[in-house]
Amino acid sequence: MKTSTIALASALLVATPAWADEAADIANPDNRDIIVTGTKLSGDFGAKSGIPITKVPQSIQIVTADEIIEQGARSIGDLLRNVPSANPGFSRVGAYQSFSLKVRGFLADQMRNGIRQRYYEDVDASALSNIDRVEVLKGPSGVLYGQSAVGGIVSIITKQPQDSQFGNFAVTLGQYDQKMLTVDTNTGLAPGLAVRITGEVERSGTFVDYQDMNRKNVALNLLYAPSDSVTAHLVAEYVERDTQRNPGLPIKGTVQSNGTRALSRSLYLGEPAVDALTANAPMVQAWVDVKLSDNWTVTPRLQYQEFNSGFLQIRLRAPDALDPTTITRNGRTGREDDSYTIAQLDLSGRLVTGSVTHKLLFGYEYDHERGRFTQSNLTNVTPITVLTPAYAFSSTQPTRTFAFDNFYNVDGHALYAQDQIDLTDRWNLIGAVRHSWIDASDGDWKGPTNNQAKTSTTIWQIGSTYQLANALSVYVGYNTGFDIESTGGARTRTGKPLQPEKSNQAEFGLRYRSDGFRGSVSLFQIKRVNAVTADPVDPDFSINAGEQRVRGVEVEGEWQVTNWWQLNAGYAYLNGKVTRSNDGIVGKRIGDLPEHSFTARTSLTIPGTPLTLRGGVNHITNRVLVDGSNVLLPAYTLADIGVGVDLKPVRIDATLSNLFDERYFTASGNGFAVYPGEPRTFSVRLSVGF
Repeated sequence: MKTSTIALASALLVATPAWADEAADIANPDNRDIIVTGTKLSGDFGAKSGIPITKVPQSIQIVTADEIIEQGARSIGDLLRNVPSANPGFSRVGAYQSFSLKVRGFLADQMRNGIRQRYYEDVDASALSNIDRVEVLKGPSGVLYGQSAVGGIVSIITKQPQDSQFGNFAVTLGQYDQKMLTVDTNTGLAPGLAVRITGEVERSGTFVDYQDMNRKNVALNLLYAPSDSVTAHLVAEYVERDTQRNPGLPIKGTVQSNGTRALSRSLYLGEPAVDALTANAPMVQAWVDVKLSDNWTVTPRLQYQEFNSGFLQIRLRAPDALDPTTITRNGRTGREDDSYTIAQLDLSGRLVTGSVTHKLLFGYEYDHERGRFTQSNLTNVTPITVLTPAYAFSSTQPTRTFAFDNFYNVDGHALYAQDQIDLTDRWNLIGAVRHSWIDASDGDWKGPTNNQAKTSTTIWQIGSTYQLANALSVYVGYNTGFDIESTGGARTRTGKPLQPEKSNQAEFGLRYRSDGFRGSVSLFQIKRVNAVTADPVDPDFSINAGEQRVRGVEVEGEWQVTNWWQLNAGYAYLNGKVTRSNDGIVGKRIGDLPEHSFTARTSLTIPGTPLTLRGGVNHITNRVLVDGSNVLLPAYTLADIGVGVDLKPVRIDATLSNLFDERYFTASGNGFAVYPGEPRTFSVRLSVGF
């Protein structure tokens, strides 16, 4: 018992953020011997863990701000095409892209500067202007980050102020009347004080008829280092989007024949006169690194954010029994308003016991979530004929009937601990544990609480990395996670609270890192356990008895062939199936999971010129639409080419995506509709720096 207590106490303290060192550069310009976090080969993961990327016992991939520009990425989903085991989901014409982003077969959650977001990422998937890099940690990762999706973490690190003065303005123009203005300015206001402002405004059409994309985001990043022992950070962001709520396209006529003709990707089957989706969200993050001694740092963190959205939505349902070109529909209108506060207090440091060094992190977290969802159902939505669509609400107004006005509250507390143990110069161990207490309730906004459930859960992680040679290392890890997205506040048929859904991953991998090459290969198994499935006694209730499993192999790497030619590529094999369920789908495939996927990119700078040529390819094999479905989404291959001209201070980047105009479709999240993939699209970005 004493040994396990010491191990637990050893488990949580290491994470003096790398930004504290960066801030020290501003306070003391002579302090320069720092490993810069943000390259692909150095620094700590996630701005919180304190674990060097080379020692994380899980597979990680990183996408930098430069790559966002070079690839002409339009959303977070586009960035995930660099990750072979990731499914980039539907394009930004869909309502909430984050609900479709998957890694290793399961949904992935987004973090910002090491703190969990709550619906913030759903406002605008194209809000990329304040991103310095994106780190994709594959598999359950809840010990430091709390409740999170099974597939992993998309960790977003925002742009940080520097002690110099610089700026960049960019205009992006493209097909479908794309018009976008981006700004990034930085200045050092005084010794130890710097500010960076980023922002973006877009007024564009899309490839879908009647659907526009009006969006904006702005961010203020402040860094204040009044002394060598105190560094304060402030990140304030606001995102907003105004578009139409695209219902997608029916199964018949897209991925299955409707007996007549294939449907155009541009077809809009909602009601363009009334459809709407508006969303906005402010977010403020603040944290302070206070150096207590040479070995210990305390870091309080606070984040407040909102998610406010109003919508009128038409939904596609089943085709008419006699005519597959006539699609039944229904509709709803309403709004959602959520607020989310998270507070953390971390103590990190270093402890030497004999010849063994412990890097420790101990933390406490409090979560406070308040949500309200109001909905009315539309009563006069008519079927639509996809061959000659006639929009009902072009000549009449929708009528509605009240459905509900509900609240959803969550209060959570957690204690967590992490220990990195350097047994030798080559051998490292990592252990971590988290215990969470959750009080979730929901009910009528003006009435009594209908459901309330208090639950608790413990998750943990253990892993080891061993350096076999200067460039080669091996790692093994087992990590767990939990999520209350589908269980919070709900009860079983017998009145017992539904428990959080849990997940685990076992992984073995090899990493190779040299001056010109970085690569990894990993073998893994992920399970989603304790999942919600129907109660066999009364299917109107649920129980924690479901399970899904993915086994796979993933290979990825980057090769700097010469100082002017770079290659990167990856391949993933994913075998996923439902292993336990009361829904009649045991043994069937997991929805929206390709068995094989491949990605490759190259960049070639022509020596002696300012010209860079780029290209990429992404292949995904077929997937079933939803868990256990017989509907197949066909395989597809996308290619893109680009060119960059760096004429300092002017830079031009042009991209032609979906080069061969591949016709493809992605899952929409339900069994009635799919989203069309983007057709061949050209865009050019002109930027001026100073």
